[in-house]
Amino acid sequence: MNPIPRRQFLHATALGAAGLCLTQPGCVSTRPGAARKRVAFNTANLVGRFTDYRFELKRWGEQHQKTVALTDEAAWAAICREIADAGFSAVEIWEAHAAPESPTPGLVARWKRILDDHGLRPIAYAGGLRRETLQICQGLGIPHIDGGLRGLTPEEATAICGEFGIGFNLENHPEKTAAEALAKVGGGNQWLGLCVDTGWFGTQGADVPAQIRAAGKFVRHAHIKDVRAAGAHETCLLGDGVADVAGCLAALRGSGYDGWHSWEDEPEDRNPFDSAVRNRRWLEARLAALRA
Repeated sequence: MNPIPRRQFLHATALGAAGLCLTQPGCVSTRPGAARKRVAFNTANLVGRFTDYRFELKRWGEQHQKTVALTDEAAWAAICREIADAGFSAVEIWEAHAAPESPTPGLVARWKRILDDHGLRPIAYAGGLRRETLQICQGLGIPHIDGGLRGLTPEEATAICGEFGIGFNLENHPEKTAAEALAKVGGGNQWLGLCVDTGWFGTQGADVPAQIRAAGKFVRHAHIKDVRAAGAHETCLLGDGVADVAGCLAALRGSGYDGWHSWEDEPEDRNPFDSAVRNRRWLEARLAALRA
């Protein structure tokens, strides 16, 4: 298999509980003391799980396929148990963990039962936009997909999202500005918006809070990640890198964003659960302070 980068792979392959706003995909209602409930674990953090957390980012596609092949019911239950044990009550499901290609019979119903058993609410789906992934989102009660357009034009994406009643948010990777990312979804509309990945903007040397403010109402989801320096995707503890994550949270709040903050790390050399509790608490504390 020829290794390909994550964004290229996404393009090539691939309503929950009360509080969701049905007229605006991905919108969440405001409720007192809800900071904790707006922090989710992104299972893309576990891209290296089946290779002992040792892999190269350029081989993301290989890790995706390995994860699809090895994520059976027992593996998914183990993942959900660890996420719940780290204190999370919401999860963004990476496509490889609930893939249309999975041979597991009755995947959606089984996966939903396991999520329920561990008190985990599925709030987003990290993957490529296509009919098959939209069907999985419908079955799991997930309101939006966050990732790649998989070759669809903005018009085609709008039509299929409208058909399923599920939104799509483009996750920035190589884009240096919010305007560049928004252009790929035709400027955004009711169904199409942006999933701001703070870490990837950091790799591009961007002023990340400024890009969030520039995107405004079209920021429909957020992947909260930090990286050590521009030019490379070397993730680190939130607040220790160049993405100005605290400034990003303030910019999101100032722009009227009241959606989920999906913690994302995707380390290539360590187990993300080693820092999961610390990063969850870091996020919760800062979100609570912004809402005070």
